[in-house]
Amino acid sequence: MTKKEVMELLVLIESIYSNCIFKDETIQQWFEFCSEMDYEKVKAKVKKHIRRSPFPPTIADIAVFSFDDNDFPIILQEWIKKGCERIESHSKSNKRGPLPAWLAEYSPRKSVSS
Repeated sequence: MTKKEVMELLVLIESIYSNCIFKDETIQQWFEFCSEMDYEKVKAKVKKHIRRSPFPPTIADIAVFSFDDNDFPIILQEWIKKGCERIESHSKSNKRGPLPAWLAEYSPRKSVSS
């Protein structure tokens, strides 16, 4: 976001919230924090905040950071798939041994001992 875009947002906020006046130091902090943000997304959050709150937004209320692309969703999908396959193969094989004698009388499962 450019300084001009930050100023447009601050003017919008000051025009809606009449008791809100930004100091020079505050404007510098907004420039610093908003430089990494997408203007259109932040503006949308400001408008949403204006509709919902009688108080001026803080940077935390309207911050929108872009996340770096990573392959985590792909890894997660592979992990889920392997887990499902492992559960299915385990339930199909169901290789439980016979119940111990001390547990057999308390279990609804019948012991399959030879």
